[in-house]
Amino acid sequence: MKPADPRFIACRAPYADARIVLFGIPFEGSVNLRTGADHGPRDLRIASDSIETYSPALDRDLEDLHMADLGDCELGGGGPREQLARAREEVRGFWRPGLVTVMLGGDHTATLPVIEVLAPAIPDLRILQLDAHPDLREEFLGERYNYASAMARVMDVVAPERVYQVGMRTGAREEYRRKAPHLYPAHAIHPVEAVRSLVPELSRHPLYVTIDVDVLDPSEAPGTGAPEACGLRASELVEIVRLLEPCRVVGTDLMEVAHAFDPSGRTGIIASWILREAMLTWWGK
Repeated sequence: MKPADPRFIACRAPYADARIVLFGIPFEGSVNLRTGADHGPRDLRIASDSIETYSPALDRDLEDLHMADLGDCELGGGGPREQLARAREEVRGFWRPGLVTVMLGGDHTATLPVIEVLAPAIPDLRILQLDAHPDLREEFLGERYNYASAMARVMDVVAPERVYQVGMRTGAREEYRRKAPHLYPAHAIHPVEAVRSLVPELSRHPLYVTIDVDVLDPSEAPGTGAPEACGLRASELVEIVRLLEPCRVVGTDLMEVAHAFDPSGRTGIIASWILREAMLTWWGK
């Protein structure tokens, strides 16, 4: 792992004492639009210094959690599959049962190596994806390991019946014709209501939550590679986070921050704020 400089706020515990570990996978594969997601882990860490560790709404503080920032996976050269395989082996090297993971991405393909480690060890794992895109193309730009195919590759590891996709408001025809078993596009049901309806089921299983920052409206989070109109407000995404409090969340990630397209830096600040609320909601008791 490459040490983090700076670290995410409140990450002061040594690895041996940590209950929660943050780490980055600064991966970006073939992109046809706006590049820069590979700088997302650093963008998020820098932005985290702009928020408080304390949540007044929850009366909980990140300072009270045992959190470590392990730094970034070193991906090396080669093609996307080779880089992601190196990330998988780094995650496998530090993960242990009971350790909660918070991954900073990276384009959404970087979720795959984390799931490749967690899914075999947590056989009943469910995945909740919050995203503007289904990411279900079998390949894109001639590549199977690609941000437009991220969840298709995750479904190679975890049965599609265990993956729940919420908030989608765009995508290719082929993605919707694939008829993923738990796809809840925003035009059919509001994402908050979709998650509310899913909590009774999701709370019965260990859960991994993957958040693409483009689930937010670009008026709030313009710093991302594929912004889409009519997204969630930050307050609505926080409402979703709090709805998941009854669930046993075993890990999460926040993907696709790219400050190259947000000179204000507000995308990373909002994303860090949401991560704080998520960590304190799910693991702050």
